[in-house]
Amino acid sequence: MSEQPRRGEIHLGDLARALDDLPWTDPNQAAAIANCLGFGLAAQPKVVASARSHQVFDRRSTPRQAKSERPSASAPPILMPPSPPNPVPLPAGVLPSGLKRLPTLAPPHQEVPDWLTERNAAFPAEPEPQLARATLLPERTARHVLSAGLATTRATGRIDLGALIDAVCRRQPLRDLPRRREATLDRGCQLLLDYSSSMTPFWEDLRQLCEQVHEVVGAHATRVYSFDTQPTQARTWTPAGEPVPWRPDGRPVLAATDLGIQGRAAAEPNPDWPMLAADCAKAGSPLILLIPWPAERWPRTFAPGATRIHWGPRTTAGMVRRAADPAGNWR
Repeated sequence: MSEQPRRGEIHLGDLARALDDLPWTDPNQAAAIANCLGFGLAAQPKVVASARSHQVFDRRSTPRQAKSERPSASAPPILMPPSPPNPVPLPAGVLPSGLKRLPTLAPPHQEVPDWLTERNAAFPAEPEPQLARATLLPERTARHVLSAGLATTRATGRIDLGALIDAVCRRQPLRDLPRRREATLDRGCQLLLDYSSSMTPFWEDLRQLCEQVHEVVGAHATRVYSFDTQPTQARTWTPAGEPVPWRPDGRPVLAATDLGIQGRAAAEPNPDWPMLAADCAKAGSPLILLIPWPAERWPRTFAPGATRIHWGPRTTAGMVRRAADPAGNWR
């Protein structure tokens, strides 16, 4: 039994081209063709059929030439949204309101409740934010500056070969072998704080200085004294409240003061300061002064042996060592 030849499949494009080739004579036929294609459009005006021969579409054949353009429909599509209706006219004039004014709910002379005042403990007032205050000795340099100022030297077990060779070359008799010396903070310090009226702007710095010295030297090795203008009258207090006067005991003495200059250049220092420097020299206690004012305002003459250091954020450990020992020798 011979097989029949397979026919080509017909798709929507074939239907569209076949319907396009149908000549229509009135708008009703054009609308029927549009409905077959699934469009509910109005009929287009009649177009005169071309004289070319009509051919059945075959997908294996070459594409046909473009058809002549048809005039677009003048009427709008029937699927356009309808125009909005005209607004409803409102009546003229103002309508009366049915609302009524209520009487005042609160009594006229009622006492203000506590929760509306500052006396309410359930809603405590927030503390005012405190601005950060820059200290005269910043944290990054305070330990180095204080260590350089309060360090003393002591003999170690290592022999100082330089001093030994120098003594042998000079044929000097030696009772003991020279030992090398090293810096130490074991001796502690005595801290004298000036709480006079001229130091009022620096009272907070005095408190911070006390904490910084405790961190470097240790609270157990530090004795804190306070005075007002007269440093030789500095004293501390026992836990029972009894005053203990200051006396040098061989430990370094660190005094934070402005020397009474109040920011002005002073020709002569307070006579009490040379007396304090003399007492420290007799006891073998190095005297270090921290002065918050720059060096050009310091007194020109001062007791020898006292180390004066600018108490400021730019002070470094090297500056302290050079001021304490210009010759480069340890104390």
